[in-house]
Amino acid sequence: MIKQITPSPLIQLPTSPDHRTGLSGFSIASLCERLEYAFQPIVNPHTGTVFGFEALLRGLDQVGYTTVDRLFTAADYQGCLLELESALRDKAIATFARIPGVRHARLLFNLDSRSLINEPRWGELTNTSLERHGIAPGTICFELTELHDLTAHPEARRAVERLRAQRFLFAIDDFGTGYSGLKLLYEFPPDFIKIDRFFISSISRDHKRRLFVENAVHLAHTLGIQVVAEGVETADELTACRDIGCDLAQGFFIARPSTEIPRLSSSYSIVPATVGPSRRQSDSDSNLIRSRILQLPALHENDDMREVFELFKRHSEFSFFPVLDRTGKPLGLVCERELKRYIYSTYGRDLLSNSAYRKHLLDFLSPCPSIDINNPVERLLEAYTAADSPPGMIMTENFVYAGFISQAALLQILDSKNLAAARDQNPLTRLPGNNSIIDYVQQVLEDSCQDYCLVYFDFDHFKPFNDAYGFRIGDRAIALFADLLRKMLPTHSCFIGHVGGDDFFAGFREPDQQLVRRHVTKLLAQFKHEAQSLYDSATRDRGYLEAMSREGQLTRLPLLGCSAALLWIPSSLRESTLDDVSRVIAKLKKAAKASPVHLAEATLGAPSLAAPPPIPQSNPADEVSTARPLAASA
Repeated sequence: MIKQITPSPLIQLPTSPDHRTGLSGFSIASLCERLEYAFQPIVNPHTGTVFGFEALLRGLDQVGYTTVDRLFTAADYQGCLLELESALRDKAIATFARIPGVRHARLLFNLDSRSLINEPRWGELTNTSLERHGIAPGTICFELTELHDLTAHPEARRAVERLRAQRFLFAIDDFGTGYSGLKLLYEFPPDFIKIDRFFISSISRDHKRRLFVENAVHLAHTLGIQVVAEGVETADELTACRDIGCDLAQGFFIARPSTEIPRLSSSYSIVPATVGPSRRQSDSDSNLIRSRILQLPALHENDDMREVFELFKRHSEFSFFPVLDRTGKPLGLVCERELKRYIYSTYGRDLLSNSAYRKHLLDFLSPCPSIDINNPVERLLEAYTAADSPPGMIMTENFVYAGFISQAALLQILDSKNLAAARDQNPLTRLPGNNSIIDYVQQVLEDSCQDYCLVYFDFDHFKPFNDAYGFRIGDRAIALFADLLRKMLPTHSCFIGHVGGDDFFAGFREPDQQLVRRHVTKLLAQFKHEAQSLYDSATRDRGYLEAMSREGQLTRLPLLGCSAALLWIPSSLRESTLDDVSRVIAKLKKAAKASPVHLAEATLGAPSLAAPPPIPQSNPADEVSTARPLAASA
């Protein structure tokens, strides 16, 4: 048994055998009247289409409690937890049924593990409530919290298995903050995990948080589990969660929990308005996927076995078909091989068609990964390789069946994408070339929710160096700089490219200007230091290169270095064009070359090129230049 928790001072113990009273003096019925549910949408992070709503209890302060757990602990102490939770669940379902467009949405409901363990009728009671309010079975997803250690109770697993057999879904709430997260994930494999707000907060700037979420998403997808990003409160967080691969998103930025049911929607336009421009880079992926989708006929979970046999007969060219639930969500595949012993048996078909035999379509279901069509090709490959050799993948769009991608089609998509990337890659550095850079800048100019910085790098004194040491050593200098770009710039928020020759590009999705300056200054200093190894020892010791000028005179030239032009593009300014960007960067490039610290910057749309603020002094081990950038002018 779960250890009982001492009731809070607000709890009044019952004074009569009727245990339905005593919760701060309220009966179960009056308690439910004073409490209400707010609903918060959980959406597709690509399109804003609603997957479901989480029911959140409100009004606790009116009945003398500060948290739901305190209320349920009081009910458990007094022996009426099941009755209270059943009444509240029925109220949540009744309210949920009034949400516009709820037919395809899920209801996420927090489940107290104590009543789950002690009451085998949980599923039947819930289905009765669903039926009474006209909601399809299997609509509810129960959220398991880490407040109580389910893994310590063998009966909990049996209870969850009973509910799974009744088609209920499960999610682990606040994943990553409890004391049994990974153990709970292992022993109670859920359909979803909800990454706690602690890890989502500032994820676009906090590398450690991003790394944790990336690995949690990868682990979940490997196990066939979808990921919900909880507590998304900014545009940056939404974009980062989408880019990392979170399947769903929930938070104040999308919509706050609301008790005003008519105001709830089946789609939230703020999502595509925020992440839509950033999806331009994967538009080609979407086109590739759509061009290879096979429109396989689909079966539904309640179809009679006669219909299954008839479908295989009409479409003998296919050996499997997707099976969908009542909302259009894929459940898996029914494969011909699973039915062969019935198909080729004299009485097999008649036996399966006999309701007394109690074999249904879902008894022959084979798992198959399903994924939203808006995901990049790499995510498709990840989902496919994590599964157990499926014949392909079921594609969805806004959570409903959209088609099927076969193994061969997936390979063709990957080949097409790799070929397109290879054509644009610089053969020396293997970095994206001009086409990719132009696409990136166009995305930046269309994204009105994020600050960016575009950086143009150009080597200093490269021609005399290349003339003196030859193109092979010159190529080594170019490859060295490309390696430093990969190693020293943050991969999660920075796009890097090779314009050509000794010209490079970097785009920062980062509002912290001081941080960008530090990255750039440190990179320039490191390249200048490492490039000295490319010279002969005599030149390195002298600190300059002796070369003939165009006039035929022996001239001393500085050693190889690099200049950087930084162009800030604020989110409030998106009316400029690519030509505007090119003109400003050309001016900045000249200013950077003339600067003693080889750095110049400006803000797009500003009347003139402004002087960058000084970079603060750093620790000796930081390798960041402490020189003050010169005021740029053009």
